[in-house]
Amino acid sequence: MAAEAKTKAKVLEVKELTKSFDHHAAVNGISFALAPGSVTALVGPNGSGKTTIIRTVAGLSKPDSGRIEILGAAAGSRQARSVTSIIFDEPALYADLTVWEHLAFSARLCGVEDFSARADDLLRRFSISELHDSLPSGFSRGQRQKVSLAMGLVRPYKLLILDEPSNGLDGPGVRSLAASLTESAEAGAAVLVATHLPDLLQVCGAMLAISDGKLVYQGKPDRARIESPS
Repeated sequence: MAAEAKTKAKVLEVKELTKSFDHHAAVNGISFALAPGSVTALVGPNGSGKTTIIRTVAGLSKPDSGRIEILGAAAGSRQARSVTSIIFDEPALYADLTVWEHLAFSARLCGVEDFSARADDLLRRFSISELHDSLPSGFSRGQRQKVSLAMGLVRPYKLLILDEPSNGLDGPGVRSLAASLTESAEAGAAVLVATHLPDLLQVCGAMLAISDGKLVYQGKPDRARIESPS
């Protein structure tokens, strides 16, 4: 019975999601669910609707119709936000905070004070320990992305959402990211990663392919559908 209950559990449930901009349906009637311990790739060409899905799930954009629940709470609610970590494709860093202060801010914002060991591990994992006391003004695109990843991973979460998180990363950085996604799932989180990178599919157990705002494929990862989902 316990195993059956776990199988049926849902961290994220999206039901008939529709969102339009200027009378154009960016997302049209999409439904899917994510279970604990899963890593799911969200793929499709630019403009297909991936970012709109992520923003509505994150509660940053209100759907025109449909339902989004995170552990039973409405997307955007305080309860949903408290268990959701989101990492966007464009790092948003504060010019006057060091790398360590960025991680401390992220952890403490979620009520976590004992974060040092986790933060140190993430800095080592993404090879940015030497940036511990540095301000981000002179960072490369890859360094900024690694700090953003560390910020998203240092806090507790049950749902991890990433929008093209490999942008700017080198090979070792991508491998560290892949390991972090696997680790998150093994800890019981559900992971949704929008990506165009075939290497990340290796750690995904499922894939959602979006084309023109519609879900055109849902199943095992299929590299051929990354840029041509239909």
